[in-house]
Amino acid sequence: MSLKISGLSKAYGEKKAVNNIDFEAAEGKILGILGRNGAGKTTTIKSIMGIIEPDEGQITYAGKDLKKSNIKIGYLPEERGLYLNTKVKDQLLYFGTLNGLTEKESTAEICKRLNEFGISEYSKRKVKSLSKGNKQKIQLISAILHKPEVLILDEPFSGLDPVNIELFKGVVKRLRDEGTTILFSSHRMEDVEELCDHIVMIKEGEVIEDDTVDGLIKKYSRDDEVEIKTDGNIEELIDKNNLQIVSIDFGTYTVRFEDKEDLNKLYKDILDEGIEVEKISNKKVDMQTIFLKELGDNE
Repeated sequence: MSLKISGLSKAYGEKKAVNNIDFEAAEGKILGILGRNGAGKTTTIKSIMGIIEPDEGQITYAGKDLKKSNIKIGYLPEERGLYLNTKVKDQLLYFGTLNGLTEKESTAEICKRLNEFGISEYSKRKVKSLSKGNKQKIQLISAILHKPEVLILDEPFSGLDPVNIELFKGVVKRLRDEGTTILFSSHRMEDVEELCDHIVMIKEGEVIEDDTVDGLIKKYSRDDEVEIKTDGNIEELIDKNNLQIVSIDFGTYTVRFEDKEDLNKLYKDILDEGIEVEKISNKKVDMQTIFLKELGDNE
């Protein structure tokens, strides 16, 4: 089963927020939705949630219209929405009821999740008394309390410290392993690369990339560059062998070549000079580099 977006379009006056976009989120996988602010991510997410009515297109789950499928959706919005003067347990009971749980079912799940997040002792405290990180835990619990088939996470790690980020990641991974379809929107590319199975990249309302993380990295990586990490100075040897230095970063030389034979000669010269090399590897890009290349301001 999968969540499928087909031909989705939405305009606000003359401005097309999303323009005929297509993508699919597979069951038990994490789909990263990437784009700069204003690219169309929020309109897409709100269309899935039923908050916005698209002008054109279909949103289906397991082949059925999403509105008629009765699937459970969880949503952690970028702009958090908690009732600050309400006690933690009462607030979660309210969200559980909204999502169709009985009080008994909600109470059991609340106890389980508060314990999982290490905040059981705060159940009778008002939300406004909690730290920012603990408020965010309550927000995530409210999104997953009813065990949704589809979970949408919009900047879920914003404002969290490293310990809580790892805690959230562990929860997200367990939900994925349990079969939840997860849509993950974030500007933290290191988290995208770690968590996501597939990436959809949106620019000016259109999908410009739709591939696995490994597929994108392979696509954007160069096969005519290597990285050589050494404590020695090999600039003259690189120049001698008609190779180009792309960059030097803390003892790591990125070297571009046209002929592999020239590269082999460089390796021989380095050995002959007795220069110790820690590592030689093919140049590999990361998601941060890909994001900046496709969505940054530079041409």
